[in-house]
Amino acid sequence: MIDDMDRIATQLGQWFAQRYPDRAPVAVTDLARSDSGYSNVTVLGRLEWTRNARREALDIVLRVQPQSSSVFPDCDIQRQYRVMHALAGSDVPVPELLGLETDAALLGAPFFVMRRIAGRVPNENPLYHLEGWFHDLATPDLRRHWFNAIDTVAAIARVDWRARGLEFLEPPAGRTALAQQLDYYRDAVDWAERLHRPYPHLHRAYRWLVANQPADEPLVLSWADAKLGNCVFGDHGRLAGALDWEQATLASPVDDLAWWLMLDESLCTGYGVPRLAGLPSREETVTHWERASGHSARHLPYYDVFAAWRMAYVMARIGTVFMERGWVPRESDMDIRNGGATLLAMHAARLGF
Repeated sequence: MIDDMDRIATQLGQWFAQRYPDRAPVAVTDLARSDSGYSNVTVLGRLEWTRNARREALDIVLRVQPQSSSVFPDCDIQRQYRVMHALAGSDVPVPELLGLETDAALLGAPFFVMRRIAGRVPNENPLYHLEGWFHDLATPDLRRHWFNAIDTVAAIARVDWRARGLEFLEPPAGRTALAQQLDYYRDAVDWAERLHRPYPHLHRAYRWLVANQPADEPLVLSWADAKLGNCVFGDHGRLAGALDWEQATLASPVDDLAWWLMLDESLCTGYGVPRLAGLPSREETVTHWERASGHSARHLPYYDVFAAWRMAYVMARIGTVFMERGWVPRESDMDIRNGGATLLAMHAARLGF
């Protein structure tokens, strides 16, 4: 169904006309699958309609709940939508939402539609450390982009999640958010192993993480995928949009910072390439985040390991999918030879697990 773009265009046009009768009839055009992201089906397109004798249009993104699992054993389109809806009008720039459909009858699965944010996203493939528009920025511009994004990561940690109706993200009574996340990823590792092969390095890291959990941490909203590749930049390095909220949760304030730092390091050290010259250092980034967020980064060393463990899991699944689909040769062992696994191995060697 999702590959039949003509049918999707017709169905979406009717759906939009019902939701926005002042814009009817609505034409949906230029639909095309996006190759970004692996845990949702993403389709880009355009809406066109006539209102008050004037032709109007806007670019859209359609996110459809996948019918088979790829990276995570579950995917909840409605949960993603609720998080972004709660953040609308906050200091966190999220896409404008145009509607959610929970009935699978229309497109074969639940979906939501949002307005596509104009701007540029740093490339991860090929690595921005080696080439691309972000790589080619002058050092002052690099730093401006980086710190503007870190300001958004800090803003997420300042969100009053209760006031914005995000209580549904709270862990069950009597459990910490960290314990819940550890259990979730432990179960995900077990699921990944049933689909492919054992990952003993992930089990060793899990045991260390359980034994060394920080206590008495503040609980804040976590993007859970804070990285340059999810940032849409507008003019002059302004952050125009923060994308991909499918794993959003409540967590330690330092969780997103650790993920940001880990992702950047995994894309250079993790693949044996030099880090892009001119980017702010880890120390500068942590200091800036602490000042902007109002939180301490004292538990960052623990969350460095937690982030690398989660990334090694994510890459185990992405690597498996890539090998199964023939996008990379099986002998590449992409599920165990990747930037996340490299960083986790470095932590294991240092900490003895």
